[in-house]
Amino acid sequence: MQTHAVNGALAIGIAQLLKLPFQVASLLVLPRLLQPIDYGIYAMIDPLVSISALILNFGISQAIIQAPALRREQVTGLFWITLIASCAAAAIMLASSPFVAAFYHDPRAGLVAAVCSSFLILTGLMNVHEALLNRQMKFGWVAMISAVGMALGFGASLVAALLGAGYWSLVLGAAVQQIVSVIGVWLGVGWIPREKPSFKGLLHFYKFGGAVMLADGATVMAREADSVLIGRYVGGVGLGHYDRGNKLAIVPIQRINTVLQQLLLPILSRLNEEGERYRTAYLRIIRQLMLFVTPGVVALGVTAPILVPFVIGEQWAPAAPIFAWLTLAALHRPVSMTMDLLFISQARMRDYLIWSAFSTVTSLVAFIIGLQWGAVGVAAAFGISDLLIRAPALWYWVTRRGPILMADLYLSAAPFAAGAVAAFVVVSALQSLPFHNDFIQLAVSAIAAYAISWGTSALFHRGRAAMIDSMRLIRTELPRLMRRRAASA
Repeated sequence: MQTHAVNGALAIGIAQLLKLPFQVASLLVLPRLLQPIDYGIYAMIDPLVSISALILNFGISQAIIQAPALRREQVTGLFWITLIASCAAAAIMLASSPFVAAFYHDPRAGLVAAVCSSFLILTGLMNVHEALLNRQMKFGWVAMISAVGMALGFGASLVAALLGAGYWSLVLGAAVQQIVSVIGVWLGVGWIPREKPSFKGLLHFYKFGGAVMLADGATVMAREADSVLIGRYVGGVGLGHYDRGNKLAIVPIQRINTVLQQLLLPILSRLNEEGERYRTAYLRIIRQLMLFVTPGVVALGVTAPILVPFVIGEQWAPAAPIFAWLTLAALHRPVSMTMDLLFISQARMRDYLIWSAFSTVTSLVAFIIGLQWGAVGVAAAFGISDLLIRAPALWYWVTRRGPILMADLYLSAAPFAAGAVAAFVVVSALQSLPFHNDFIQLAVSAIAAYAISWGTSALFHRGRAAMIDSMRLIRTELPRLMRRRAASA
């Protein structure tokens, strides 16, 4: 399992390196070619697409991955049900586009909704095949699809933006990524649903998947409600600023979580009956996440007034305070977002639903309270409530049952929390010093954050253990991987 995990992490890491130039270019170039209103219009529709796609998936992806055994005719039945439902949902979204325009008081939002309805059909073509890829632990192929889709999607958006397409360039980029994903997962699985579909025995997939869908749906609605409220009551420009701040602070963490879901859900599902191995594997994972992610989040939050204009241009300076407040949530999310995997791999659907309902209600209350201060108020209310209310509640709830204890989580997090506090103090002090240019200031802040955080964490036994574990994994797994590559060559 360790080898599967390391190989998958390496493949995904390579894909992330391949994607990095395009992600950076997307941050640096596209915002300079587009206006906040362009991002705002697209952000009005993105929640609708995300929620619809989640409902269509109905948790079937996780059910396929978690299932002990699968028959081809069952998978064929799941595929056709998903595709038919996707076509119906696309038709409903297309017919509803005038109501979307009326809700946002902007006819452009209705047009984008009508075009984006086709994304739901692509989702239906992709869901089952993508789940099969993850079940087979073909992490390298999944990573390659993601990298190619990012590259081609950015290229399409860039060309369209240069031609003056405005918000349509964002729609085109998303469409290209979806098409690449569909082609990639079909080629990766190598399976065409020719078999006669069997609908017998599918009910247990939908029972399991329905609980996952309701829980994930509540989470996604809570995550997307801020964009809907800001778009409706603040307007497209304010939503554009909020969207960029949110994308910089939270979306990278969500992408890490997506990668971890692909990588870890099959592994944890197989270890579910072996409590101590399960516990050890999970705690090793979250310590590595905190070791490498937390110092970076601290540096990003402290340097937000310099970082945001430097990365995406001076016209985006109003997004800096939004970004800074949202990094409060990003501090714990690399760990907290993995806890969905604990609920799912342990088949604790009732607990998952209760947690998702609590998270949704508290997030919505925070959004509504913060809305009176505009987009910045929404970000502040969410960041504070996420760190002080939802994170402790989740850590308590997820450890009520199963092999992971609450003491395990807090003792594992303590070294890195101390490192984050020390890094915050030092990096904040650095901001008062004169620097030759913004790049040097950002680079020095990042280096200082990691140096101080790691130095402080090393004072704790568990902090040192995490660092030793990182070095041990590099020493043992990298040579093993190189030997396999040489043997295959």
